[in-house]
Amino acid sequence: MKHLRTLSAVCIGLFLFFNAASAHAQWVDKLTLYVPNRVLDLMDAFTLNIGLGPTAHAELRATRAVQIGGGVSWTFRGEKDFNRQYGFALQNGAFGYLSPLVYEDLDRRPAYLLAKDFWLKTDGILDPKDPVYDPHTGAIDFWEIGGSLGAAVIEADVSIHPIEIADALLGFFFIDLRGDDLTFESFTTSKSK
Repeated sequence: MKHLRTLSAVCIGLFLFFNAASAHAQWVDKLTLYVPNRVLDLMDAFTLNIGLGPTAHAELRATRAVQIGGGVSWTFRGEKDFNRQYGFALQNGAFGYLSPLVYEDLDRRPAYLLAKDFWLKTDGILDPKDPVYDPHTGAIDFWEIGGSLGAAVIEADVSIHPIEIADALLGFFFIDLRGDDLTFESFTTSKSK
């Protein structure tokens, strides 16, 4: 009986020690990477994509569910987009939006560096459950507010991301709403998302 109590006390002690060490390591990560994470969170709050190539379109959106506009484009774009997509992509297609009705045949392939490939083919009403809109792995933020304009051989796409703005603001108080803050583990292991 005495050995069982001793063994139980040792197990509880080890559990508390390793739990405290893990919490300590998390706070070391939070404090050491505080500034880089705040910069990344602020960068996550907006999209800015610039494209070159034949294009004629205009679009305004108050989310992907509430948008108006349309056009055609075939451009090579510099991407600074949702879910930390930084890179280049060839994007082409035709699209028309008069909420809630949508027609889009939009192809962004190939994409380079951290930009993501996708192909959207919608005729009717958008489905927010489409994997392209996944909040953690998707290429497009369903809740973004912004617009795009293209004429002749240049286009620009600008948006803000309300959830990312909330994540950036809460991040100043060590609250990681999106779960995307860097840790030291981010540099040593690759996470499959």
